[in-house]
Amino acid sequence: MIGVRPPRALGAYDSIAYYQDGLPLTSSETPAFRRDVKRISSTHELTQLTDYPKGYAITVPQGMEFDFTCSPDFTRIYGEDLEIRLGRDSSPYLDVTGWLNSLPNEFITDEGYRKANDITVNEDGWTEVGGRETRIFSLMRTPSPESRVFHNTYTYAYIKTGGLSYYTVHFRYKSFDEQKDVVRDILDSLVFFQPTGTPVYNLDWRPVIPEWNEETQGLYETLRSSDNLSWGFFTPNPFTPEGKAKIKEVEEKLEFEFPVIMWYRYLGHEFPIEGMREAYESGKIVEMTYQVVGDMYGRNPNFDVLDGRMEEDIRMFARGAKEFGHPFLMRLNNEMNSTWVSYSGHLCLNDPDVFKAVWRKVYDIFREEGVDNAIWIFNPNDVSFPPCRWNSHVAYYPGNEYVQMIGLTGYNTGNYFRDLTGEEWRSFTEIYDRLWDMYKDLYAEFPWIITEFACSSVGGDKKAWIDEMFDNISKYTNIKIAVWWSYYDPDPREATYGTPARRYWLDEKPDYLEAFRRGLERTGQIQ
Repeated sequence: MIGVRPPRALGAYDSIAYYQDGLPLTSSETPAFRRDVKRISSTHELTQLTDYPKGYAITVPQGMEFDFTCSPDFTRIYGEDLEIRLGRDSSPYLDVTGWLNSLPNEFITDEGYRKANDITVNEDGWTEVGGRETRIFSLMRTPSPESRVFHNTYTYAYIKTGGLSYYTVHFRYKSFDEQKDVVRDILDSLVFFQPTGTPVYNLDWRPVIPEWNEETQGLYETLRSSDNLSWGFFTPNPFTPEGKAKIKEVEEKLEFEFPVIMWYRYLGHEFPIEGMREAYESGKIVEMTYQVVGDMYGRNPNFDVLDGRMEEDIRMFARGAKEFGHPFLMRLNNEMNSTWVSYSGHLCLNDPDVFKAVWRKVYDIFREEGVDNAIWIFNPNDVSFPPCRWNSHVAYYPGNEYVQMIGLTGYNTGNYFRDLTGEEWRSFTEIYDRLWDMYKDLYAEFPWIITEFACSSVGGDKKAWIDEMFDNISKYTNIKIAVWWSYYDPDPREATYGTPARRYWLDEKPDYLEAFRRGLERTGQIQ
């Protein structure tokens, strides 16, 4: 059971300090416990953090630092040899034990994945921490000899506290043998009580504009200051004869030319200079999606990027971008807060810092190669999955000097998989009102792009959905571009494998094209 009173400070403390909404209070200020209050009580050997809105206290070695900037999701505690992320989670299922044995740890508990990625298990199973059932395991990834990554040992602890709630404590450090007793002492120090107050973010995210060429700088300023929405379109392989023919066919039916098209390329591919030039000469901006992906349960190429093994592949792509020379939108490793891409935290040891390190490495290589025509888009998925606090979109933000636009992705997937996953039809405003509320303060200084979105035709009225979308999209004033993803998601199940499940084609029926054209007319895009 969780207690109702916060713990007392350590007995012989040397100091007590309070933080409110992420900022330190003076000794004369009284904390307002209805807000986001933290207390730090220190002795000469130990420090105790009391987090009132999350309802816990934890004791760590003296000298560690505290990061409260992402307080609604987690608190980060760090020192030279140890880092801790701690948050309060809620199981989406009544069977909390079953949940903690499954999805949150799907890959790091998989033997094949661990073998493919040089991962050694130090402990794995259920135990007691302070008399509470705790799912705990520790592992170590062996990096390549040339790697500069030293903190490759992890301990994951999930502490049940009654009902659906549990606490997640992730440790990252250098050596299991050297730190295992410290980690266990920290876990044993945890005290839980009834939360009070409301956690808040204390973040200052805004783009630091790089030294772009004049044309790219001009495009960015045009996008940022524009009051008009630009539309984009995705169809597979848009630079091939088939792809170009499909774009032309849809544009002719709409009597409208999309100013933006989207394309996917992957680590190891060359930069498509010829296709990019053709798009540029036809007046189109390309949203280039570049992904570091591989076999989901096999060798994860993001670890190879981190260890310095894939540098020449990235440089090859960057040199092509430099040779192209004209502005393009660079969407790197989108939807990272998910389970379906190799670069997600879920597939990278449940550690969003792997994603950030890979992003920065790719970005820095582009900078070293003189690329001055790429506008970089940070693009989480609208819903974090698994729904764990460590997997929040804020955990993945790579830094102000690495991002110039914010990408939004939110689909109405329909209800084809309703019996399997419980998915439901969602209106456009149901999706994007929520995103607006999540992003409007954190990412207010950036221009936004709906990098890909669509409505399935299974489970509701797609034509009415498009009408509602045009009626409401202008109220999200930061959105400057929206790209319709005109394709489908196949059914992966053996009996119905490959069947179009989520049918996103804009031209699937004439009614959908007519609704889209009517929206373009209503918003002044065509006469």
